[in-house]
Amino acid sequence: MYAAVRLRGKVGIRDELEDTLKMLNLKKKFNCTLLPETEDYEGMLQKVSEFVTWGQVDEEVAKKILEKNSDKADEALKALDEGKSLSRVGIKRSFSLAPPSGGFNKSTKKPYPKGEAGKREDGIDDLLKRMI
Repeated sequence: MYAAVRLRGKVGIRDELEDTLKMLNLKKKFNCTLLPETEDYEGMLQKVSEFVTWGQVDEEVAKKILEKNSDKADEALKALDEGKSLSRVGIKRSFSLAPPSGGFNKSTKKPYPKGEAGKREDGIDDLLKRMI
């Protein structure tokens, strides 16, 4: 499963990208959502990669996020592993997080190895732990 976090606000964003962010349930800065690993979601995330960071999340970190906001954490994790979205389980689809403690390590405008935005092969768990 993927975890996606919106890093930037609404200033200077095209309507097309704002609509995609709404479809991903990332309406505000520092919102996080958990998504199944499908080609559709990956394409949407790739499209808005300037405004979000995402990557494969560890189950324990995903469980912490879900337990903080819902009492159906185990049911939601099972549904995400099966390829279903959180709305099918009846859980709120986006979660508000705090800015990362210690701040961001790099610019939120540049792609991942040099900045914070875009797909992360690893490291999304560390960022989420600092934001929970």
